[in-house]
Amino acid sequence: MLARRVIGRIALALGGGLLAITACLPGGGSTLLDAEGPDAPPGTDLGGDAGLPRSDVDLGDPFALEGVTPSHGPFTGGTRARLGGRGFGSRLRVFLGDVEVPAANVLASDPTRAAIVTPPGKPGFVDVRIRDEATAKERVLAKGFFYDAFVVQPASGATSGGTRIALTGSGTAWAEGTRVDVGGVPCTAVVVRSAIELECVTPASAPGAKDVTVTTPDGAATQAREAFTYSDSPDGYRGGLSGGAFAGTVRVLAFNALTGTPIAGAKVIVGSDLATATIRDTAPSGVAEITGLAGGKITVTVAAKCHQPITYVDVPVDTVTTYLSPVLDPACAEGDPPSGGGRGGRFAGLVEGQLLFPGGGEFQRAGWTTVPEPNRPTERRAAYVFEASGSPAGRFELPSASEAVTPDSPGANGYGYQIAVTPGNVTFYVVAGLEDRSESPPRFMPYTMGVVRGVSVAPQTRVVGVDVKMDVLFDKQVVLAPEPPAPGPRGPDRVASTLAVTLGTNAFAILPGGFRTDALPLPGPVRFVGAPSLDFGLSTEQYVLGATAATGPNLLRPASVVSRVRTRSAGPAVTLGGFLGVPVLSQPGASAWDGKKVTIGGATGPADLTYLQVSSAAGLVAWTIVAPGGVTDFSVPDLALVPSPDRLGLVPGTITSTVYVARIEDFAYGRLRSGQLSTAAWNAYAFDSLSGAY
Repeated sequence: MLARRVIGRIALALGGGLLAITACLPGGGSTLLDAEGPDAPPGTDLGGDAGLPRSDVDLGDPFALEGVTPSHGPFTGGTRARLGGRGFGSRLRVFLGDVEVPAANVLASDPTRAAIVTPPGKPGFVDVRIRDEATAKERVLAKGFFYDAFVVQPASGATSGGTRIALTGSGTAWAEGTRVDVGGVPCTAVVVRSAIELECVTPASAPGAKDVTVTTPDGAATQAREAFTYSDSPDGYRGGLSGGAFAGTVRVLAFNALTGTPIAGAKVIVGSDLATATIRDTAPSGVAEITGLAGGKITVTVAAKCHQPITYVDVPVDTVTTYLSPVLDPACAEGDPPSGGGRGGRFAGLVEGQLLFPGGGEFQRAGWTTVPEPNRPTERRAAYVFEASGSPAGRFELPSASEAVTPDSPGANGYGYQIAVTPGNVTFYVVAGLEDRSESPPRFMPYTMGVVRGVSVAPQTRVVGVDVKMDVLFDKQVVLAPEPPAPGPRGPDRVASTLAVTLGTNAFAILPGGFRTDALPLPGPVRFVGAPSLDFGLSTEQYVLGATAATGPNLLRPASVVSRVRTRSAGPAVTLGGFLGVPVLSQPGASAWDGKKVTIGGATGPADLTYLQVSSAAGLVAWTIVAPGGVTDFSVPDLALVPSPDRLGLVPGTITSTVYVARIEDFAYGRLRSGQLSTAAWNAYAFDSLSGAY
């Protein structure tokens, strides 16, 4: 055991430097520390006398701070960084400049590393100071962290470009003529809204994290390193309406929604009547710019061979970015199909770390202290890692048994996990409990969870050392009192209620036991027993409650949904009202549709968005039509009459028309994003559908 003791002491002396080296080994192995006995390479000289460690090895300062990774982040804070050094203890305190990192955002998982989440700070360098409360020792890393002067949102987008990003600065002096470069390539359509706010459209680029540089007209440049990540994964922000107010010119972009590549030769139709509309083809870049248009609002339709068309009604801005889904028809196949699936596809990143349960000694592997022992032979302790959901209304799905972290999983101070994630700034959570897969469906009872936010993951990279505190207990009860609309002759006849937890902005934890269904009329409040406490890792978060008034056991139409009511209360019942009335389709309806006129009735209430999808050929080809809330009587161009050698619209025959009205928090139609054309982004909505003909 001498060899292991000596190498262990040397590893402690090298601290974060050695960790950085081993992290670069193929597969991330740590075999550098395992040279002992029969596994040691022949002729290995471990040094020292037999049975005694060497006395001439300089182990350095036993308490030291040697580096911060990453060494920069936005002034708004929220950067997850790792400190490397020696002598870290569980009572470690960390300061960035004069601001202390809250104790809840400091995790020293072993003596050589600690994870922090940075607080907000002023742009520029700050010293990083650590203090060991047990010994009162302090160490300072001068200029150890740099606060970037601006933040970029969204922080990721497609490799094809076309993502509308917003930059928010601190102390900046942006003015007309300011230039933005992403990865050294100019951003287009730059709009300066104030000295600290601007927007632009990203250029195309290869996958990976890129620097963003802002240069003012006087030549002063400010840079945020690796502030935008390119990937081919849909990010929920691509496409939509943007730019300045419409003033006679519109720029329309068309991309393939599956591959992110530009669509050349797509038809761009500006106008609601084909007889008077202006029609242009997109260039090889997927862009068409049309000038000399009249009026204050326009209707824009984009259609292309073997792609699903889309129409935006009453567009008030000068930029329309569309991502058209391909038609899944063998007749449209050209070459090899693009890759898909696989939790991020070929551009996925990998995150690894350990689950740390409370209890145990200093940096010792504790047992599963917050999960009870199984009381049946078919039960086991298990934990699962989930990427945060973009919607609070999903249903919890238990992963494959092979993905479980168990008490037998390896780990030095905890229990090792691994998750493949979509590149970008990633948030994920872990739920641990007792499972029994002898039952059908499998039973999973949660007892504890942990959360990790803001892990920066570039495509095809491996991020290690992201440990998770399992410190949140499922020991609360949340009570919901829905007030659904009155049932009509076709329904709804039941209410499905949901409970989720926020994990930051537009990120949610889908919970075991967070979904239940009750018949109408409700016999009383809906109770969710065993909800997580809003403390420790969830201390700044909220419960998100929702309910769906729907029809039949499969929760079909007609239906009305309220999906994003937030509360921190785990006490009295939370009243859930605000259901929108179900829209009534007139055109297209149950009879033949002319492909031009849209009329929607019904007392729908105050909606922000009207969304209609007309599908044909058993769903093979669907036309999406988007309009502002309250606009329920309008015209669209008949795509069957567009001059083209290829069919661009619906297939004649039976069609199914589904109409939604939606309410969206902080919504502006002129800033609509493609990610908002989904029920996952809506606070409340109601819908119905009819079958007809075209």
